Amino acid sequence: MDLGLKPRLLKYYLAEDTMYPLIALVVIFFGMSLYLRSLFITFMSLLGVLGSLMVAYFLYHVAFRMAYFPFVNLAALLLLSGVCVNYTLIFLDMWRLSRGQVPSGGMPHRVGRTMHHFGYLLLVSGLTTSAAFYGSYLSRLPAVRCFALFMGTAVLVHMGLTLLWLPATVVLHERYLAHGCVAQAHGQRGGSDPLRLLLALHRRIRIFRKIISILSRLLFQRLLPCGVIKFRYIWICWFAALAAGGAYIGGVSPRLQLPILLPLGGQFFRSSHPFERFDAEYRQQFLFEDLPPNEGGNLPVVLVWGILPVDTSDPLDPRTNSSVVSDPDFSPSSPEAQEWLLALCHGAQNQSFFGDQPEGWPTLCLVEALQQWMESPSCGRLGPDLCCGQSEFPWAPQLYLHCLKMMALEQSPDGTRDLGLRFDTHGNLAALVLKFQTNLPYSTEYGPVHHFYTEISRWLSTEMSKAPPGLNQGWFTSNLELYSLQHSLSTEPAVVLGLALALAFATLLLSTWNVPLSLFSVAAVAGTVLLTVGLLVLLEWQLNTAEALFLSASVGLSVDLTINYCISYHLCPHPDRLSRVAFSLRQISRATAMTTGVLFASGVIMLPSTILLYRKLGIIVMMVKFLGCGFASFFFQSLCCFFGPEKNCGQILWPCAHLPWDAGTEDPDEKGRAGPPGFSEHYELQPLARRRSPSFDTSTATSKLSHRPSILSEDLQIHDGSCCLQHAQAPVSPRDLLLDHQTVFSQCPALQTSSPYKQAGPTPQTWIRQDSQGQKTEPLQALPEGPAHCPKSKVEELPDGLCSSASTLEGLSVSDDTCASEHSVRVPDSVGTSPEVMNGTGHPILERGQLNGKRDTLWLALKETIYDPNMPNSHHSSLSWKGRGGPGDISPVMLPNSQPDLPDVWLRRPSTYTSGYSS
Repeated sequence: MDLGLKPRLLKYYLAEDTMYPLIALVVIFFGMSLYLRSLFITFMSLLGVLGSLMVAYFLYHVAFRMAYFPFVNLAALLLLSGVCVNYTLIFLDMWRLSRGQVPSGGMPHRVGRTMHHFGYLLLVSGLTTSAAFYGSYLSRLPAVRCFALFMGTAVLVHMGLTLLWLPATVVLHERYLAHGCVAQAHGQRGGSDPLRLLLALHRRIRIFRKIISILSRLLFQRLLPCGVIKFRYIWICWFAALAAGGAYIGGVSPRLQLPILLPLGGQFFRSSHPFERFDAEYRQQFLFEDLPPNEGGNLPVVLVWGILPVDTSDPLDPRTNSSVVSDPDFSPSSPEAQEWLLALCHGAQNQSFFGDQPEGWPTLCLVEALQQWMESPSCGRLGPDLCCGQSEFPWAPQLYLHCLKMMALEQSPDGTRDLGLRFDTHGNLAALVLKFQTNLPYSTEYGPVHHFYTEISRWLSTEMSKAPPGLNQGWFTSNLELYSLQHSLSTEPAVVLGLALALAFATLLLSTWNVPLSLFSVAAVAGTVLLTVGLLVLLEWQLNTAEALFLSASVGLSVDLTINYCISYHLCPHPDRLSRVAFSLRQISRATAMTTGVLFASGVIMLPSTILLYRKLGIIVMMVKFLGCGFASFFFQSLCCFFGPEKNCGQILWPCAHLPWDAGTEDPDEKGRAGPPGFSEHYELQPLARRRSPSFDTSTATSKLSHRPSILSEDLQIHDGSCCLQHAQAPVSPRDLLLDHQTVFSQCPALQTSSPYKQAGPTPQTWIRQDSQGQKTEPLQALPEGPAHCPKSKVEELPDGLCSSASTLEGLSVSDDTCASEHSVRVPDSVGTSPEVMNGTGHPILERGQLNGKRDTLWLALKETIYDPNMPNSHHSSLSWKGRGGPGDISPVMLPNSQPDLPDVWLRRPSTYTSGYSS
């Protein structure tokens, strides 16, 4: 006895508790502003979210012609804000990284470099997330289908808007706001006391921010990659066990409970609310409280002929009603139909489920009731009639229809008694609706009602197979509204989640063309969903319409975090899997953790809400984002540590397709002829000699012990020394030396040399010079050192803990200490002066890898520092010496430096030239 108060109270709380989602939005964008340090970018991101929702609402009503907009669609505002935070933080991290790597590059160059990586990530993430949401459209629940259509469209619109809106916003901020704010802050050193107080507070905040930046760098650049790689065995076993446990709890025992009430009479408020406690605990203790309809009785069976079971209403609008569709082949008056109806009556009475029939019901035995009426004295009460006294059976079709009308008029003149006969406006029999009572009690449990439905369906299908043509399209119904909802919820969530995962896998595969990465990503998302379902079971959730909607959205909520790592791993220029795992973690983990943190905080804020829908939305956001971050950062990356693709492994290759780690695939002659303009002759480097100099291993060991930086070189060119000795050439621009990570680098075999760098002391060095025939000549004095031909470009420190050595975007910087070029000094081979390689005449023995008379100058366009003094030595060992020198190996080869205070040089060696070198 709620007196209609519960619906009114629901409307009141819906308006009052709206403040919780709004506060959650404020927390999301406030956290974004703290990370970005820009209110302008945060405000423009919020406008982008609102604009995307407005465009999606327009497409929802105009393009898709959807009339029903459920209230739960408003949850898209919170969910799309989480997607926006993820995109914005990753873009700003890549923008700051490009600014730190190419400080001299212009704004168009920085935008191009950032968008080259971020655009690919955004397209893959947006398409996969929208496909996961669209997969929920398979559900038969109107609210779930409407939400899937609206949310998927909003994600697609936001993806397209982000590609244009976000870069333009950042450019405006960099050009007009960032420098202006800095200049204004420096210009206000003096002033009034409040201004000095504000400046002092600002300095304290900057100190605190620097501390946070140092801790962030330590956590995300050092500890997290080391912890994931070192304990990858533990992470895989732990998260696999969690996923298996969630699957067992959610699908086997105790499994997710089905609803026991229809949505209109279900739970609206949290369990501690007095109205919900009355419905759950105290209602049965009051005699004045009427039982709900259909509770406490047996289940009836209603058989229908003449009306087809067709739903003509809008399946996406539950407010519309269906129209009646008549069966054009309906014919109950034939002799065969009369005999079959009589046999159906006798057959049903012999079934175990047939119960006692109440008075006044439209009996199933219609033909038997007509026979009794014809033989009874009441037949002639309305006057002499042809029906009275007719004992021959079956009757003629016209007589049968006439007698049915007369019996209806005599037994129910005012229409209070239902005999199961339905006539149209012309007085013709249009349908038969016969009903009988079973002995199966009504239950809110799914199992007993499912047994009842299965048994009745089996019996009726057997009887319909014997029916004459006019009655073979009959069907039955009962009080099955709750059972229909339970049956849909018991099967659809698994199907919807499976379809969403399949669509996500297909989208990832079509975007990356890499099978292992797509499988690992889907495995991480599936583990997130399974563990989420298991935790919801432990929280005693009942699977109702709202819960099914949130579960179907869990795939779309968790897939974007995994895709961040997947695309970063896929675009990493390093060929080995451990380096790529460390690269993706250092590049993406900080933004991913911040996104998870702000969304977790927004979910916590929604927990005090009285409305159960807001409360459950907060729980889902908290749970899915937190678990998704864990599975993406630890489980997915650990799988990549073990089975991640290296080089072209698992890659679906297409003609003319090149990857950043492809090596040795180009024509050596073409590579030898490539070089900067202005030089007359170009040569390629030959493979490393089989006999190495004694300083190779010694210098390598010294490098690791003294933590000297090692440099990775990917562009090697040999130029004729004559032009270098005659005149100084114009320096090559660093921008000309930069190569995209998706293009094929100039792969040259390694050349062993003592040092491509300038000597430390001012004293000129003396080497043994050898000509192309290997004849020993006079000692060659090194010419005085000339100015370096590499432009000096000081790399500014990356803000917020971004590390260029570990999070490089394809190695964008070329500076004076990573460019080794010396036009005026010949660089001989260290092997040429070693006594152990001299022949009997005192002349050196030429081997592959030595310099001949034509090769005088070694140009190194060094892309990326791969040795970090602050990193552990074990990490360098795994990256530096992994698979050195095996057949077909294209791992870097190190050129040791004879000077203890100068860095070593790492060179890429293609597989086509490794036949002469074996470690």
